[in-house]
Amino acid sequence: MLLIPFLLLLFVGVSFTYAETILPDWIKNIALWYGQGIVSEQEYIDSIKFLINNKIIFLDVDEKNILLDPSITSTDVIVTKPRINQCSVLYQSYKNIGSAQFVSKYAHVNFINTCVKLYQDPIWKYQGDDRVDKLHEKFLEFDTKSKIGKPKISFEPSVKILSTTDIGQGKFDVKFNICAGDKAIDKAKVLVQSKIESIQVGSNKDIPQNVCRTYVTQIHANNVANIQITILEQVLVN
Repeated sequence: MLLIPFLLLLFVGVSFTYAETILPDWIKNIALWYGQGIVSEQEYIDSIKFLINNKIIFLDVDEKNILLDPSITSTDVIVTKPRINQCSVLYQSYKNIGSAQFVSKYAHVNFINTCVKLYQDPIWKYQGDDRVDKLHEKFLEFDTKSKIGKPKISFEPSVKILSTTDIGQGKFDVKFNICAGDKAIDKAKVLVQSKIESIQVGSNKDIPQNVCRTYVTQIHANNVANIQITILEQVLVN
C-alpha cells in the first residue's frame, strides 16, 4: 500500500514546511473528493506528489533553502492557474478510462469538459517554458466559447422546513433554511403561518447570493402539516 509509508512519515517526526500560506484550491478539492470516495487513492497520492515535486511542500527545511527553479515556483503557476494544474493531475485518468467515462466520473468538476478540450488540442503536447501560460489562454478561450449563447439561469430565493418538534400545548419548534438565489437577500424576513397563528421572523444579517442560513422559531398549530413559511419580500411583491 503506497499510502502507509506516507502516513508513517507523519508519525516519525518529519515536519512539512509550506512554500505558500495557502494551498491551491484544486489540491483541497482532491483531498475532499478522496475522503468522499469520489477519486481513487492513486489520484490522491498523485496530488501529494505534485505538491512535493513542484516545491509547494518540502520534506525538510534544508530542501526549502535550496534555490528553486523560478518557472516552477512562480505564483502565476501555483496560485492563479489552479485549474490547469487540476487538469494535469486528472490527465492520467483520462488516458486510462477514455473521454466518455472520464467526463461521467468527474462530472462534479464544473470545468471538466474544458479539460477534455485541452487534452484533445495540440496545445496539450506543447512543452515550451511558457506552457502553462499558453494552456491557460487556451482554457479561457474554450471556457468563453462554451458560455456564449447560453441563457443566464436565474435562481429564486427559497425556504425549506427542515424539522418540526412538538413542544406541547399546541406549539411547535420549527427549524428551516432560507436560501438566497443569484441575488443577496437584504435582512432576511419570512412569514411563518399556521391555521391559527401568523408571525414574522427576521434577521439583522444579509444572506449572500447562493448561500443558505438556518433559523428556528416557534408557532402554534393544530396540525404540523399546516405550517408554511414564505419569504416576506415575495409576499410583498405578489
